[in-house]
Amino acid sequence: MIANSVPEVLKSKGISAETVEALSSFKSEPGWLTEKRLHAWRVFEELPMPSLRDEAWRYTDISDVQIEDFLPYAPSPAATSEADLPKAVRTLIEEGEENSALLVQHNSETAFSRIDEELSRKGVIFTDLHTALAEHEELVKEKLFGLVPEDYDKFAALSAAAFAGGSFLYVPRGVDVEVPIQSYRWLDVVGSIMPRTLVVVEEGSSVTYIDEYASADAEDPAFSNGAVELYVGEGSSLRYVSLQNWERNVLHFNTIRSETEKDATIKSLVVSFGSQLSRTNVEAGLTAPGSDSEMLGIYFADQNQVLDHHTLQDHISPNAHSDLLYKGALRDESLAVFSGLIRVEPGAQKTDAYQTNRNLILGTDDAFAVSLPNLEIMADDVKCSHGSTTGQVDETDLFYLMSRGIPRREAEKLVVFGFFGEITSKIPLKGLKEKLDRAIEGKIGLGFEERAA
Repeated sequence: MIANSVPEVLKSKGISAETVEALSSFKSEPGWLTEKRLHAWRVFEELPMPSLRDEAWRYTDISDVQIEDFLPYAPSPAATSEADLPKAVRTLIEEGEENSALLVQHNSETAFSRIDEELSRKGVIFTDLHTALAEHEELVKEKLFGLVPEDYDKFAALSAAAFAGGSFLYVPRGVDVEVPIQSYRWLDVVGSIMPRTLVVVEEGSSVTYIDEYASADAEDPAFSNGAVELYVGEGSSLRYVSLQNWERNVLHFNTIRSETEKDATIKSLVVSFGSQLSRTNVEAGLTAPGSDSEMLGIYFADQNQVLDHHTLQDHISPNAHSDLLYKGALRDESLAVFSGLIRVEPGAQKTDAYQTNRNLILGTDDAFAVSLPNLEIMADDVKCSHGSTTGQVDETDLFYLMSRGIPRREAEKLVVFGFFGEITSKIPLKGLKEKLDRAIEGKIGLGFEERAA
């Protein structure tokens, strides 16, 4: 979208009802969506900003986050081919997973998209959310805001009111998408982006969707506030990957919620390496018998990063299964927070649910991990367990490796890779796994002795 076509009110810092209405008009949206945005804005104004007094936020201080300091909209030029994209984005694509469809959001706008002709012939739709509203309004209207409504929390209200960009994926009944579909969110201005992701997988279909977030290095703060809604139809399968690797000037908030129908499977992987402060909510709603959720998470915090994850395995129907494993490494003066809940609703008998969080502290600095696994069970015929561990690198393990001629720095890398291997070994996507391995190695950086020198 060309910058000079943007209304003046969207070029000034801060968000208001006038801003929301201008954004909706600028996007030529239907009246029902304008009303939805304005209602979300009213909800945002009414809800207090979370503080350390709130149980869900008592370890993550966001008192310095001032929404009025950010631009509500960050324009970018469109690209006619991948060659026209910023070099950094082209590098991300080249180093990523092979894909059958691609969408690049540059700041608040979609810069480029493509989809294999074979997928289009099968009825698969993959486009930005605003194009989907224009071309497939009924499909979007039925599902949008259904899983992340405007009253979910204050940040969800802001996202609903001021979202721009975003993506829409629709896989019709009985279609297997064998090669992953991928989107990139690239931020290179001092401003804000508020993308929404809407995925609808119909009965008996399967697809892998990779959502990647990255940015250019900058000193001034930027703001990302997203929402992801994943609908998985009866007997279908969705693998969803969120890879967050923002630079350190970005504040990141995101809510990912899924709904699985009868005999449906969702496998999510949430990776958090970047940003200065990140808060991610990941919730799986198991709404029908036979539904299955695998929830994997990897995070690595260093310097003074704050990475906060809240998860929910919500067992609404009987005879459903969920398994969660989140693993994090920390060093320097960073903070990692994990708060997970297995909730078994009344009548959800034969629930089979597991939750594990493990943290590895590197070095002897002031890194701190908070782990809060919880159970809330309102049925009497279930199998549920939860647990967590936090500890430093075992010097015995290092000594064992070093006694076999491995330098200490390499030994430390092997320990960390082994720690994360329990999760990375479950990833069937070669390009993605290699990218994660490179990112983990980059986060490990210098060994303990070298950093202390």
